[in-house]
Amino acid sequence: MEQHLRYIDNHSIETVFLITALVCLTIAKFRNEQKFYSFTMLFVNYKYLKIYSKEPGQTTSTFNLLLFIPQLITFTLILWIALPYFHPQHDVNFLLIPPFLILFILFKYYLEKLIATIFDIHKFTESFHFHKVTYRNLSSLLLLPLISLFIYSNLSSKIALYAILLCFCLLNVIGFVLTLRNHQKLIQKYLFYFILYLCTLEIAPYLLLMKFYFVDKV
Repeated sequence: MEQHLRYIDNHSIETVFLITALVCLTIAKFRNEQKFYSFTMLFVNYKYLKIYSKEPGQTTSTFNLLLFIPQLITFTLILWIALPYFHPQHDVNFLLIPPFLILFILFKYYLEKLIATIFDIHKFTESFHFHKVTYRNLSSLLLLPLISLFIYSNLSSKIALYAILLCFCLLNVIGFVLTLRNHQKLIQKYLFYFILYLCTLEIAPYLLLMKFYFVDKV
């Protein structure tokens, strides 16, 4: 009887990333359980943002950084599993995605700081950025179970992928709309600067990335 070796993909890298995300979430909850609970209820009530957006330096606080790591991991895994289905022009190394995302986010963050300094709108940009990042952190937390299902289950990969992408887009759109609603008075006051901010930091970078990966094909 001929024997055949069965190959089993243990997804070791993805497992390390997911465990790291869970550890960060656990530490964040352990450090401040009440704050973490308020954070998880963000789509239900405005209490978390109402309390903590008034405190200085919340965007770069330890609690927020612990939540940012799962966000980074979630975006990395989504890019890794989605890119092959869109046939990009360039091959992507999995381990290069997190450094690229970090550099991309840091570039946007400091460019935002520069624009805020030039137009003297620190209060607006700091609050807007904190709200936006907080909603993205929560969206990433909600997407982790779907990503785990995609990696470890035997479900149709395309169905799971489309479900992840749909939830990802939907959650981010909801978060962005809620952020706009929470800042509607300040947006009316700084309408010109907000349009500049929107075009420079929220539209142009993503259009350039899409052009680089999906349009400029040989």
